[in-house]
Amino acid sequence: MEGPLKLRERQNMAQSFHEETLSTLHTRGQDLYRQKQFEAALQCFTKAIGQGSKAPVAVFDNRAATYTKLGDLRAALNDGRQMIQQEKGNCAGYLRTGKILQLLGNHKTALDLYEMGIRKVSSGDPNIMLLRGQHEKLARQLAPPRAIDPLQMLPLELVEMTIKYLEFRHIVGLLRVSKTWLQLLISMPSLWSDLDFSAAKRPVTLGAVRKYIKRGNGTTTRVILDRFGSNAEKIPRYVATRCRGLNDLRIPGGLIGATILEAAPCASNLKTLIISKACQISCDAVGQLLSHCPSLERAEFESVTAQNRTLIWKVHMPKLRALTLDTSKAVRGRGDPTLALHTLLTKIPDIRTLSIQGWVVLPSLLSIDFSNLSQLQHLNMSRLTGIMPPLLPSTIRTLAMANCHNVPHIQRVSFADYELAQMVRLSLAGWSGLSSGDLQAWLLPSKGKVTHLDIGGCITLSSANLKELIALGYFEGVENLILKSSNIDDAIAILIARSLPRLKNLDIACTNVTGVGVKALVIGLEGKLEHLCLDGCHSTSIDAVELARAMGVKVAFGFPDPLSGGRRIKQR
Repeated sequence: MEGPLKLRERQNMAQSFHEETLSTLHTRGQDLYRQKQFEAALQCFTKAIGQGSKAPVAVFDNRAATYTKLGDLRAALNDGRQMIQQEKGNCAGYLRTGKILQLLGNHKTALDLYEMGIRKVSSGDPNIMLLRGQHEKLARQLAPPRAIDPLQMLPLELVEMTIKYLEFRHIVGLLRVSKTWLQLLISMPSLWSDLDFSAAKRPVTLGAVRKYIKRGNGTTTRVILDRFGSNAEKIPRYVATRCRGLNDLRIPGGLIGATILEAAPCASNLKTLIISKACQISCDAVGQLLSHCPSLERAEFESVTAQNRTLIWKVHMPKLRALTLDTSKAVRGRGDPTLALHTLLTKIPDIRTLSIQGWVVLPSLLSIDFSNLSQLQHLNMSRLTGIMPPLLPSTIRTLAMANCHNVPHIQRVSFADYELAQMVRLSLAGWSGLSSGDLQAWLLPSKGKVTHLDIGGCITLSSANLKELIALGYFEGVENLILKSSNIDDAIAILIARSLPRLKNLDIACTNVTGVGVKALVIGLEGKLEHLCLDGCHSTSIDAVELARAMGVKVAFGFPDPLSGGRRIKQR
């Protein structure tokens, strides 16, 4: 055992001698560096590194610093890279190399190196904060010149005009920029004249509404209430009483109940009132709202509940220009919603836009006479029950009578009597008894002018009828054509491609069109056709659909899934 022990002792002695020599050279080099004897210091550091075994990172760091003092930045950069390669988790390599790169003018490379060092070095390293500081300092230097606050440079009038173009939610976001912005923006009442809470991320409380109305200082004229939070029942009344100049109130969602009725008498200047489908409102409430707001010019109630009541009109509304009274099957009470339409028409002499959907119209034995409404331009009577063919004024531009039930033909009313020369949009979808002669009578006065036509589901219109109508030019000016669930085949699709030069949107869902017809459409209307609906077209091949998409047409192509509540299964 004596031999091996002596050998090991000799090895330990040699190693300690080597370490002592390397340490001595390193220390001597540091002393010479402090004395600014850089050439001599460089020799000591180089001898220390050349001892044979791997030299510590500190030696390379000192030699890189010495090379830098001597102006040999390339040699210094090599030592810095050696430091990083030897110990990737040591801050020293990144700090030294980054400094040298900056001296070489490679500031962006140095910034990237600092970022890499921050990722590689442990957060417990004592020099990590120094590394982060160097990164932030260099990032600030490389950033563009410090931006100037526009509020300090621009005239206040120009600032106000610019900010007023923003949406309400963006104006609210600007309040968080700085205290200066906050104080300035809340001092501009005109910025708070239009309050839109529909995009709020959190429930809107009474306190929030009160705060924004106070900033308006009496200038608030338009409010959109949505996402009600605490004290929701008090919000509509508070808005009506505090905003004396309020002329536009919209409620896209939430339960309103009797609160809107309490607010209505206080909103004497209200001109626009819109209550969307998400808010149910009774027939009685509609009548009371209209009677309390005599200045209304636009009133929309998109979800009126019936509750076995007939909506009867008592108040005269000469200022009303647009009225929407729609019901929804999902919110109907017991029994059908009944509307005394003949009485309503005598109360709205200057109406221009009228939508009454989903009602049972009384009296059902008389044809409703709209001809006395000389200003009426847009009329929607979809989903009505018990209505006879109406008498219409020649001013009609938009007419929708989709899915009207029990529309009989009576001798004293002829579709040929209609003189709708200004009509540009017509929807008769779902008229199971619509004949080709009836449709021609509708379209003849405005032949070539109608741009939107919906006759989907009119099953009595045969393929021959449709060919005749297209060939005679009744569809010539149409840009949006809906033929869903109609008697459509490839021959008609080819005829459409040849005869409708302005067609942009076509719906031929649930028809017998095959890939031949689809290819004829997209090729014949290349550069014009934008949207094509082929949902439920079982005879259409996926190749034709891909061709249409490749030619820039947006195609809807899917099929209802009866096992999952009617969801569409898209075909790709």
